[in-house]
Amino acid sequence: MKDPKFLKNFNEKNYIFRIGEVSKMTGVSPRQLRYWEQKGYIHSVRSEKMASRVFNHENFVMVRLIKHCLDEGCPLSAAIEKSRKRIQYVKDTHEIIMEMHHGFVERDGVTMMDMGYFDDKQQKRLYSYLDDKGNLVYKVENVKEKNTK
Repeated sequence: MKDPKFLKNFNEKNYIFRIGEVSKMTGVSPRQLRYWEQKGYIHSVRSEKMASRVFNHENFVMVRLIKHCLDEGCPLSAAIEKSRKRIQYVKDTHEIIMEMHHGFVERDGVTMMDMGYFDDKQQKRLYSYLDDKGNLVYKVENVKEKNTK
């Protein structure tokens, strides 16, 4: 089974939001957003399409995380630090998942993600899928030997 095109074509850098949109979506005032930008906590990006201040997806997420931490009672400095760590955690997780993703296979009527070789000798592959209850299931299969003639 081929990978869905959106996995290859999705680029979060294409998602940009005006300051007013970010404000409405996050509940953070434009004034506060400008202050955070001035302090270097978030960064606007230049857009050829829009003359106004715009933020990319990563900065939108940063605003959401900072706001969440502030709502939980964290001081601004701690909210910034926690938010940066969470963003890095997500980036690292994404990179790991993309490295181990080798496409999808169909086995016994179940679509599974091929996670690559499970052993150093490359004789077993690891697959995963979500069962009907949403539980993650792993399956290890022996690799069939290639026909050599």
